[in-house]
Amino acid sequence: MNKIIWARSKCSDYYRFISKVQYLNIKILEIKYENKYIYLKIDEKYLDKLNKYLVSYKFKVVGNTGIYEVLNKIKKNYIFVICLIIGIILFWILTHLVVKINIVHENKDIRELISDELDEYGIKVLSFKKSYNELDKIREEILDKYPDKLDWMEFDLDGLVLNVRIEERIITDTTKEDKVCDLVAKKSGVINDILISDGEIKVNINDYVREGDTLVSGIITYNEEDKRYTCASGKVFATTWYTASVSIPLEHKEYKETGKKKYNLIWEVNDNKKRILRDRFNSYNSTLKNILHIFDFNLYVETQKETEEIIKTYTEEEALNVGINKAISSIEITLGEFDEIIDKKVLKKTLNNSKMDIEVFIIVKELISTEKEIILEENEEGN
Repeated sequence: MNKIIWARSKCSDYYRFISKVQYLNIKILEIKYENKYIYLKIDEKYLDKLNKYLVSYKFKVVGNTGIYEVLNKIKKNYIFVICLIIGIILFWILTHLVVKINIVHENKDIRELISDELDEYGIKVLSFKKSYNELDKIREEILDKYPDKLDWMEFDLDGLVLNVRIEERIITDTTKEDKVCDLVAKKSGVINDILISDGEIKVNINDYVREGDTLVSGIITYNEEDKRYTCASGKVFATTWYTASVSIPLEHKEYKETGKKKYNLIWEVNDNKKRILRDRFNSYNSTLKNILHIFDFNLYVETQKETEEIIKTYTEEEALNVGINKAISSIEITLGEFDEIIDKKVLKKTLNNSKMDIEVFIIVKELISTEKEIILEENEEGN
């Protein structure tokens, strides 16, 4: 394919110039003349001939045409073109992927069972969509595999989301009986709050109880006779005590930003993040900016700010505060969601040249009640 170009030359006598070009048997496809410059649209093969025979004129290629012009524009804007191609490929991939799987059922065990089965068939987040016939075949095979657990199952593709609806096969256990249970103390403490929905309370606020003591009974009595049996339910809180010992080095490391920055890309699926490029700083602070969010898929730009290590020395007060916070943290990780620290006190503090040793007494409001089943004799249940 011949390459067509625009050649430019300065020209004071338009007609004389055209005569010379025609004398050389050069085929001119188009001519433009403006501001004492003449533009010739010609085949590139004539450019050397012009320069050879019309030496008084200086010719400069100022543009390409056709496919060469397109290629030239692509070359000039290659970053945009590459990003566009990557964007189109990414868009195609994303529209053919499953980015979220919704298993619709209230039973966690059933949801996990179906999730494991789908995984075996290759149906998972960021897998390619399967056809209707493939999904129907998988549905029948799973139902045949669990006839005693599953009664009905349906796949529904909604854009990038695969919804899986299930009906569990319920087999009623007619032999099951309601159990009878107490709430007992799982550790010693002083009762400070009682929140009961069923059962007979056996303790009062400010009572001291030991591990194993009955807090709420499942046997309801009236006039010293057992009148009703139930499973006691609710929450009983008590004040409990802990002692934590920690050692704090007086010299410690801090990290200061150097002012250098690098950037990275991070993709995330179901809270699982992975960096696309390797880290180029040994130590840095990181901030993320979300640039793409589609259901459970996220793409972030990460800004990494380099940090340098600085050795500093705590004052006695600073070391004490750090030690107290560390002691509290060591206790907090052992507590449940309903427990809270209500007070603290430093029992002992020892300072030497390189570290501070402290012992902290910590007071906690803690949920101490736990369920304990009662095995009744047959004559008791009959009363």
